[in-house]
Amino acid sequence: MPSTIDLLKRLFREHGREYAPQYALAILGMVIVAAMTSLSAYLMKYVIDSIFVNQSREALYSLTAAIVVIFTAKGLASYFSEIVLGRIGNRLVAQTQKRMFDHLLKVDVGFFQSHTSSDLITRISHNAAAVRDILNMVSLTFGRDLFTIIGLIITMIVLDPMMTLLAFVGGPIAALMSRKLVERVRKAAQSEVHSITGIINTTRELSQGVQVVKAFQLEKIMRGRMFDAVGAVERLSNKMIRIEASVNPMMDTLAGVAVALVVFYAGWRSINYGDTPGQFFGFITALLMCADPARRLSRVHLKIATAAIGVRMMYELLDTPALEDEVEKKPDLEVSGGRVVFEDVVFGYVPDQPVIKGLNLVAPAGKVTTLVGLSGGGKSTVLALLQRFREPQSGAIYIDGQPIRDHSLESLRRNIANVGQDIFLFEGSILENIRVGLPDATEEQCIAAAKAASAHDFIMALPRGYATQSGELGNQVSGGQRQRIAIARAFLKNSRIVLLDEPTSALDSQTEDYIQRELKELAKGRTTIVIAHRLSTILHADLIHVIDGGRVVESGRHDDLLHKGGPYSRLFNLQFSKVLEHQQPELLN
Repeated sequence: MPSTIDLLKRLFREHGREYAPQYALAILGMVIVAAMTSLSAYLMKYVIDSIFVNQSREALYSLTAAIVVIFTAKGLASYFSEIVLGRIGNRLVAQTQKRMFDHLLKVDVGFFQSHTSSDLITRISHNAAAVRDILNMVSLTFGRDLFTIIGLIITMIVLDPMMTLLAFVGGPIAALMSRKLVERVRKAAQSEVHSITGIINTTRELSQGVQVVKAFQLEKIMRGRMFDAVGAVERLSNKMIRIEASVNPMMDTLAGVAVALVVFYAGWRSINYGDTPGQFFGFITALLMCADPARRLSRVHLKIATAAIGVRMMYELLDTPALEDEVEKKPDLEVSGGRVVFEDVVFGYVPDQPVIKGLNLVAPAGKVTTLVGLSGGGKSTVLALLQRFREPQSGAIYIDGQPIRDHSLESLRRNIANVGQDIFLFEGSILENIRVGLPDATEEQCIAAAKAASAHDFIMALPRGYATQSGELGNQVSGGQRQRIAIARAFLKNSRIVLLDEPTSALDSQTEDYIQRELKELAKGRTTIVIAHRLSTILHADLIHVIDGGRVVESGRHDDLLHKGGPYSRLFNLQFSKVLEHQQPELLN
């Protein structure tokens, strides 16, 4: 795990050059603030001696005017530096969020299956702000507080070196105690981030699974999970407050000791050597002005340690290999017929535990190829590998004789349309969700695709027709309607290869008949690979592959395979014999 110093170095290395001019301007403003603060403390010597001791009228006018000028310059410089830092910070947040999201678009599907959406939301929102916080914190600490302290120390040394030595006798003690607090606050901050993720996760599950929650009366369980997560955040926040608040009494105690030593020494000098009160008041003013920046400086380690948790999580995300980021430009896949071939393909989600074991499979161009088999045999994995959601450990996949691994992802997926059982709709209108199939499509093209998918009538019956909002995860339309929208996307995309994971499984019988006819139209002249769960799909397939244990164990047409009495025959009798008895007269027609 990189240290906080390593994280800071990387941040400044990545952003320092781009924002160096702006940071230089902000730091210049803060240097002016520090200089004006030190000068105002130094003037106190002359204010006391010249105005109050010597009763100089000229000094009264000149020094009061100087004080106005000094504090006006300090205010303007402070305003300028805060504006510059604020703009840099907002730009950093925006750039970091864009960079993280862009990286998420380039990682493979497996990454999303191993990271919860709540975790990713937390990283993009919380961690991006942490980048701004840590950089601005460092800039303010070293540009404002450190320079202010340095300027005031120089002022104190000029006024009296001995008093300066006495004033900072507690410095090493403060540094040692601050170092011990850093580790405690780092652990608490990391736990707090995970607890916040728990809150987001529980809220997301309630929003997306509210029907299940209510149907199974899970309100008590969900309430308990949320209250536990909220309670954990509250306890950790209180712990952070206790840790950070412990800095103030430590600094106040050490400051009290320093002031007492200075007062004793200055009083002893005045009594024995007749030192003027102006020197003492100038010194004590500088010392007291050191209190706030010193307090902030002593707490900055704790705040940086807290922000570093978010930065570290951000880099964990950005350092994840972007498996779909094709740095080297690959040639486009030229698809004419669309013949698909799997050749000795091996793949496993877990190393040394293959799900696909030497798969050899052919989907003829322009034909309907059906994949059948028991659950867990690898049918869905075949479709994922063809779209390169996953990469095989060995073997090769070809389309029209071209190895898909050697061609661009964009051209591969452009030539494939996919309709599954679990349909995802984006928040937006029905028209916008259909246009996903072809982003540049006209409204007329989208409507034509909807008609082809038998979706036009139900869409027009909605309150606002094609402008009706689909809702979060498409909750404003039924499951069958979502599938017809997805089929409309496939029609609109007009790809040479179509992948279907039994898209009619959630439809009523009448609608299914309509869709089956339209799917036949969609399949004409296209290579169609179907994961079949319906008898009608299997009976009308040009080629059937029986997949078992990650291999094709039998291939052929329905009648031929049934007469062989092999794996297909046993599977067919197991799953479809009763259905066939009821539907045989209709199927024969």
